[in-house]
Amino acid sequence: MNMQVDSRGKVDGLTARCHCGGVSFILPTSRSGVVACHCTDCRTLHGNYNAMLAVPREAIVMLFDDTLAWYDSSENVRRGFCSKCGSRLFKDRHLADHVMVSAGSVIGPVGARIVENMFEESKGDWYDLPRTRRDQLPTA
Repeated sequence: MNMQVDSRGKVDGLTARCHCGGVSFILPTSRSGVVACHCTDCRTLHGNYNAMLAVPREAIVMLFDDTLAWYDSSENVRRGFCSKCGSRLFKDRHLADHVMVSAGSVIGPVGARIVENMFEESKGDWYDLPRTRRDQLPTA
């Protein structure tokens, strides 16, 4: 795993964790943005859409993972969660070079906006799609 350390010896990145602190990790500060997944699985697991950051697998620095548990939610996807508090943290597609990390696990500002809505056709009827950065760009 890659880890950037500043001149004071501190890790450069975003600290993230589950609700109880049993799973804690650091994410790189450079990201492409937040992806909002509206698929039936995400809506069922989270009660709404899931806002996620795509993070290169090797860039996640695990600090504590004593309560991290995984289960296969489909043939090609496994999900990581805290076995103590139930926080849903990771969506890991088999053979992908990145892991989807729940944006809500980041402590403090994420520093990114929603850039894409996925599985829009599966969204719940009780909410409007969140605006993406692309929606806010001026049109020519």
